[in-house]
Amino acid sequence: MMNKANLSACLSAQDIEFYYGRRKVLTNIGLKVSGGEYLSLIGPNGSGKTTLFSILCGLLQPQKGKVLFNERAVQKMNARKRAQAIAIVQQSAEQAMPFTCLESILLGLHPHQGRFDTISNAQYQKVRKLMELTDTIKLSEQPITQLSGGERQRVALCRALVQQPKILLLDEAMSELDVAVRMQMSELLKKLCHEKGLAVMAIHHDLNLAYRFSDKIYALKEGCCAGFGTPEQVMTEEFFRKVFHVKAEIFANKGFFIQNIL
Repeated sequence: MMNKANLSACLSAQDIEFYYGRRKVLTNIGLKVSGGEYLSLIGPNGSGKTTLFSILCGLLQPQKGKVLFNERAVQKMNARKRAQAIAIVQQSAEQAMPFTCLESILLGLHPHQGRFDTISNAQYQKVRKLMELTDTIKLSEQPITQLSGGERQRVALCRALVQQPKILLLDEAMSELDVAVRMQMSELLKKLCHEKGLAVMAIHHDLNLAYRFSDKIYALKEGCCAGFGTPEQVMTEEFFRKVFHVKAEIFANKGFFIQNIL
């Protein structure tokens, strides 16, 4: 059943500018993702994707502009309220403590628990269901410090979903997964968008993944918007030439093939 509360969720960036010292990294950035949408953020290395991601998470304060969750400034939300609304999965998350995978995933319940609350059977069953969907159930008793990079990414994604966010922010969060698992996790997220009203905003270097699963694409080049719309609208032969400096052949409604560097 579609979650109407999630459908009303909206994360927006308005007129964002950001500098590192005197170096301008982002210029006049405006984007929005709403409940039920999967938006991919793409662009060459150094285009400002990670900086924008950190601003959207509330970890960096832009010199100009603002980030709003349902019209409320993200940077002004306390950590608990922010965690109830927005979950973050980054490319790599080192775990110093040897928690088991189950213990690590159960931490996703923390934003919704009181200090002395115990985990109910209903909550535990929901966690197990998400572990089955993310294929982490078989890792339950393994220390997270002993997992491969791809396994840790699956655990981090599962923990984020246990967090019950309205907005899920992913920074190359599937980069270490095998191709088949990457497709499986992307299909799961797309299903949660369409069936549960989850909003996903993901940084992707895998452009084929972005093309296939995104409802919308937001492209950056040198800190400026280089395209915004559906994958078919944005990812054209001209776009690949100007933004990525490659020649691409487009197959309508299917994808593209990179032929060579220009």
